[in-house]
Amino acid sequence: MTQITLIFLILIWMPLFIVLFRFHKNPDPHLNKEAITFENRVQKRLYTALRNNGYYVRVKEKCGPYTLDLVLPYYRVALRCLMDAEKIEDLGKRNYLRKQGWKVVGVTEKDIDGKMTTVLHKIEAAVLEKIK
Repeated sequence: MTQITLIFLILIWMPLFIVLFRFHKNPDPHLNKEAITFENRVQKRLYTALRNNGYYVRVKEKCGPYTLDLVLPYYRVALRCLMDAEKIEDLGKRNYLRKQGWKVVGVTEKDIDGKMTTVLHKIEAAVLEKIK
């Protein structure tokens, strides 16, 4: 390259790229980890495990009148994060989501403690079921 071309690239284009990069806003707040707030420890650990395994996960997704804890939107799998095993699940919510085409997987704190691979296998089974 000639010296004039190098000067042109350095003086004109580089500052432009720097300005564009600096002021670029991420359109999806779910890709910005600092913007995500979790309701409980189960959500946070499950979100981290799924992201580390290559899944695209959304938090607090709206579906009709309900807010879903975690969602794998490409597979239409909703993950219900429960803090205690005794909590009675809302059957109306599950039925509504099934009618909308979602597969609902319930995950408790007890499931996650020490058995994360089992939980991930259960989620992967739900994903494979939705793919078929």
